[in-house]
Amino acid sequence: MNTVNQRKKTMGRKKIEIKKVEKETNKQVTFSKRRSGLFKKACELCVLCDVHLAIVVFSPADKLYCCGRPNTDVILNSYIKGTTEFEDQKSTGDSSICEQYNREYQEALKMLEMEKKKLVDIENLAKGWNRVGWWNDSIDDMSVEQLEQFMMSIFELRRKLAEKEHEQLMMFSM
Repeated sequence: MNTVNQRKKTMGRKKIEIKKVEKETNKQVTFSKRRSGLFKKACELCVLCDVHLAIVVFSPADKLYCCGRPNTDVILNSYIKGTTEFEDQKSTGDSSICEQYNREYQEALKMLEMEKKKLVDIENLAKGWNRVGWWNDSIDDMSVEQLEQFMMSIFELRRKLAEKEHEQLMMFSM
């Protein structure tokens, strides 16, 4: 058999039944592909028919996606006001306000994830120091974060000892 001339047989394009996608991963992939197709067709409609258009979509993961020509905000404001006048027709090119919000949202999510990781690290360190003798651990191999947490634990221990001493003195003085 000559493998060079053989082509992989595919199912080709088929009409699919339109029904709710149940599997989460399939749902996200389907959304992503169909969203880009929808936005592309909407932009083509704007060019062909010289119309103004705005589309706002929330993904299955609750992320916001917008598409608008000339600008999503301008069109939505006109709709809210009930006018067909587009006062601010400055087109922002390919990047709209929603795209900027999407970027800011993504950055905020990344920062949130980093903070969650820091919190988990601190909790893990604290769990490790709840054992007897943690104050005798060598500090030579600790990272800066671990040293800071270690210092905070030492200060907390000192504060609790002072409170306990104060309680004991109050009991004896009665």
